[in-house]
Amino acid sequence: MNKIILLLLFVFLLGCKTKDDVAATQFLEIHVINVQQGDATLIIGPDGTTLLVDGGDTGKGKKDVVDYLKGLGIEKSIDHMVNTHRHADHLGGLDEVINAGFDVRKGIWANGSDSVDTDANRDFLAAAMSTTAGSVKTISPGQIIGLGGGAKATVVAASGNILGTTTPFTLTDEDENDKSVALLIQYGRFDYIMSGDLGGGADDTVCTGRTTKQKNMESILVKALTEGVKPLLTSTGVDAMMVPHHGSESSTNQDYMNGMSPRVAIISVGDGQGSLFHHPRKDIVNVLTKKVACITAEPSLVLQTDEGEGDPMVTDTSQEGFVSGDVVIKTNGVSTFQVSGSGRVREGSPDERVSAGINPPRSFPLD
Repeated sequence: MNKIILLLLFVFLLGCKTKDDVAATQFLEIHVINVQQGDATLIIGPDGTTLLVDGGDTGKGKKDVVDYLKGLGIEKSIDHMVNTHRHADHLGGLDEVINAGFDVRKGIWANGSDSVDTDANRDFLAAAMSTTAGSVKTISPGQIIGLGGGAKATVVAASGNILGTTTPFTLTDEDENDKSVALLIQYGRFDYIMSGDLGGGADDTVCTGRTTKQKNMESILVKALTEGVKPLLTSTGVDAMMVPHHGSESSTNQDYMNGMSPRVAIISVGDGQGSLFHHPRKDIVNVLTKKVACITAEPSLVLQTDEGEGDPMVTDTSQEGFVSGDVVIKTNGVSTFQVSGSGRVREGSPDERVSAGINPPRSFPLD
């Protein structure tokens, strides 16, 4: 009788997941969720550890992010949450994820900015207090978020500070984009960079045509990562990257593109950006596809979560990137990484996954 009870208990325990709804796969997965104009990225480590970076704009957390998580079988909690900066198109959906019943078990971090006093920010801070992780903590360069199985997310920039440098940028309340958290995701031989809305200055305007009032954070960051005392990247850069600031001309300068040299560049973009931004900009996609003389990196495969500015009178919005819906990267960290798209786009947008060569999923060799 005791043996039967023990056997039943053993079977019961086998059915209980120690990681909420996410099984160990030995693969690293990066899910760039289509939240239109905004950012939301789910990272799943090889052992099932989950990290949500940004949550899209207000309304997108509940509408898109929560549904996406549940579609993956993630029903109750995530391990880590990071907000890159306090603008609503990155922050607004995070409290909605928590208020939809998702606990955050290990840590909630942000850039430490106190320059943005908005309802979205207040809602985020309040929602965090209801989680196991508790209050939002300030994240700093050098901090590492373990993703299991040897995978990790290293903070390489935050609030004007760049890893490996000693002089922080002097930033004002108007420089919230340049206070963005930048994360370097690594697993074995695979490298991926995401940097919120970090700026690239205007030093390369003559060559690239891009112009901005944002600081040149990118040139310092890429140099620190590839040429610093303890470089985290080799001269080959990264395998893939999230294009900063939704393809705005404020970012992706020549140094950043040449140093990062991504095979795949993903732009999180879509409806809701207003009439002034015209994301993704032609001058930036020209940088990504090596159509300007100062770019020495090989052209990237440019994927967009959705179509950009729809006004036919707007001529500086690029239509060259392939609209793919939610973009998923999966890698074993050893030999290849695979890229696919869901095709989940807004009504009227094209599904260009076949043209991009990512439906079925496309494999790329690791450097």
